[in-house]
Amino acid sequence: MAFFGDIPLFVALAFMAGVVVTLLLRPLWTTDRARAGAGDSEVALYRDQLAEIGRDLDRGVIGAAEADAARVEVSRRLLAADEARQKLARTSTIANPRWRKGMAAALALGVPFLALAIYLQAGSPGLPDRPLAPRLAVSADSLPVEALVVRIERRLKAEPDDLQGWELIAPTYLRLGRYDDAAGAWTRAIILDGATADRLAARGEARVFAAEGRVTSGAKADFEKAAALDPSEPRAQYFLGVADYDDGRRDAALARWKAMLADAPDDALWAPAVQARITGIEAETAKE
Repeated sequence: MAFFGDIPLFVALAFMAGVVVTLLLRPLWTTDRARAGAGDSEVALYRDQLAEIGRDLDRGVIGAAEADAARVEVSRRLLAADEARQKLARTSTIANPRWRKGMAAALALGVPFLALAIYLQAGSPGLPDRPLAPRLAVSADSLPVEALVVRIERRLKAEPDDLQGWELIAPTYLRLGRYDDAAGAWTRAIILDGATADRLAARGEARVFAAEGRVTSGAKADFEKAAALDPSEPRAQYFLGVADYDDGRRDAALARWKAMLADAPDDALWAPAVQARITGIEAETAKE
């Protein structure tokens, strides 16, 4: 069975888990004696500093006022360090270092093996491997969107001049919320095959979404170029109206959107959204 062939892998994973648990439980391995030694060293350091202050005063390196101030500060630290050392000494008489070490050893060894036992009982150790490449090598219709994107990205990495691939992945990026990637994909398509009204408007739209609805200068430039190539491009006209509205040119925005509706085909899916925007702004104006 495949399970028995995977035993070395399970052992290796258990060992790594043991190492991680050991590091996490390191404080339990530290003895009170070691911590007490650190406290003794700190107290000795402050005492040496007090002695050094006296020697500096005798040599005339510092004045009497400076020496007194320094002694007060060092003495304060000395008292705090000594109090901490005494507190540790009192608690060390209660705590049992052997108990802590035993607990640390039990956790370090027990947790990995307990996890392994649970996995062998409730997991699927005999499940065969599922490499990514074979899973992607199926019909595109049967792939989820994320897997389809991975497939296209791999192809574009091998064939960066594949215009169709860039034009396919750009709107997919947009639907997935990867707005900067969508703008980059449209840029690549423009480099490969030139600027069209559709590509410019699509890149500008991605830039607006990336800016959380703000028509940035780069996006506005895309929309203006798109409108110059095709005055009926709806995304360009709509977002240029948004830019007018954001800049305080409410009448210009309404005029642009009403012109869009006047020229819109009967089956334009975007027409209700534009009409709702016009209605909202007109109601806003009427309240003023």
